[in-house]
Amino acid sequence: MEIRLNMRPALAGSLASALVLLAACGGGDGTVSSQSSSMPATVSAAGLDTAQALTPGDTRVKWHPGHYVQLGAGAADDLVQRTFKEISSLSNVRGVQTRYMWRDLEPTKDGYDFSEIDKELAMAQAVGKKLFIMVGTKVFSAGGRALPDYMHTDEYGGGVYRIQIDAKDTLGTEATTGENIAMYVPAVRDRMIALVTALGQRYNGNNTFEGIGFNETALGQAVVPLTSTQKTDFFNNLALMDAAARRAFPNTVVMQFFNFPRINMPGLVNSALNNGVSLGGPDTFLNDSELELSAYPLYDTAAGKVALGPSVQAENYFTTYQGGPYAPPAVTDLYGFAKNRLHANYIFWAKNLTAPLYPYTNVLNMFKSSTFPKDAAGGLTTTCPTTFASCTNAL
Repeated sequence: MEIRLNMRPALAGSLASALVLLAACGGGDGTVSSQSSSMPATVSAAGLDTAQALTPGDTRVKWHPGHYVQLGAGAADDLVQRTFKEISSLSNVRGVQTRYMWRDLEPTKDGYDFSEIDKELAMAQAVGKKLFIMVGTKVFSAGGRALPDYMHTDEYGGGVYRIQIDAKDTLGTEATTGENIAMYVPAVRDRMIALVTALGQRYNGNNTFEGIGFNETALGQAVVPLTSTQKTDFFNNLALMDAAARRAFPNTVVMQFFNFPRINMPGLVNSALNNGVSLGGPDTFLNDSELELSAYPLYDTAAGKVALGPSVQAENYFTTYQGGPYAPPAVTDLYGFAKNRLHANYIFWAKNLTAPLYPYTNVLNMFKSSTFPKDAAGGLTTTCPTTFASCTNAL
């Protein structure tokens, strides 16, 4: 039996409590799910209706830019099903983005479990929509784990480093900290390359599988500060992993979410452009001075060259800058900012239904509005990026 936990923070009491709960979303990190079945790395996608046997050298990229509803890690099957049903009649919404922690997909070394992705692809295909997945390697929940248990060993330098939750002082124990991938360890990088290679073997030729993304670059507040060498190695290895993912998915959008540290972002973006890796972000804040320095100008650099996909996270619905006061922007303003300032080809809209705040309802109403663009991309730019050999509706 597979157990997938969907633990969404409840808003109890004041708005301030809600914002505290949402402040460290970091790209939608959620509760890690536990799965028991396994799948060999070389499993074929022959059982999926839209899988294509591609000839070597075929570099066409599946291209369905537009609006995607974003669900957190561990989203229950019925929530995914309901979400696809909600958008099934909306011609201007392309699909759904679901999120997995690495440990969800590789419960044991080389024992891959992609069964939930297969279920979600079937849901998407049934209503003529697309699926975009995110692979998470960072978790903010106390004691949470993003990587498989076998990675938390000396062979992989522990696999991770512990991060403080909400940047508060902690006791330094797993019960009071989250974790982030130790990408500065070559063995960790190589295991993640093995994972994305297995995913590419199964889904690159699937016409319903729109893209794969990787979570934000922000390192978090390490309990034991990283050295300058570790930071440099982290981003060098991340660039290598992204490039390997693009090789594993030559016909699929591969997207790296980026934001901080500012000093490392130009080099990472340059590598992404050289390798046809697309760029997105974990937040769309309308007035965030730090993002205006670190990330937002690099959307200008990348515009038209690779796909761009900012996401609208929970806190973005409630304030206009990180940690700001309650000042909810109109969802139409978020759309306009992502489209015009960030040159979005994709926008990933977090499905936040935390009572008594229902911003996702406003998003659905925007899509249904008579004044909102009704084309398949919902008004977003559809020009094929110049680093793609060509774009295609279907392989």
